[in-house]
Amino acid sequence: MSRERIFREVEESLKNIQEVRSELGDNVSLSTLRYILASMVITLGRGVGSTFYRAGYDIGVYKAKSHDLKGIEEAFEYVEKAFERTGTGIIERWEMEEDGKIEITMRESATAAGYDIGKKLCYYQAGFIAGILHGATGERWEVHETKCMAEGHDHCEFVAIRRG
Repeated sequence: MSRERIFREVEESLKNIQEVRSELGDNVSLSTLRYILASMVITLGRGVGSTFYRAGYDIGVYKAKSHDLKGIEEAFEYVEKAFERTGTGIIERWEMEEDGKIEITMRESATAAGYDIGKKLCYYQAGFIAGILHGATGERWEVHETKCMAEGHDHCEFVAIRRG
């Protein structure tokens, strides 16, 4: 089954979430998410960061295309709303630099807030931003986390770089 078909099935299942989960709806606790992620880190080992990045990237590309996003502005409007709506994080600011890089600041990361393990953890968010930008601009983007709450910072920062 293709990624696109799986993502369409996910979207369809969520359209009637109140029928499927009449009492719990769309809510899942942060502790559940974190235990699942921690278990995946243990199971997958060193390659887990690139796996989470790729998952975010694929979903970002799909969302950009399914919502017909065009350009950087629309991409970030979508990211801001999606992250806040899903509890993934709060995009505090994004700013295009003169050299074409985009600097992004995020608070309340679902994957990193409250940790201080000396390691970056927001691979999914970085991948999602890269995927949204690719889908909305047709250009390839790399997004790297430069600061993470899990390293003791009070917010996470990312840099998006256009790769063509």
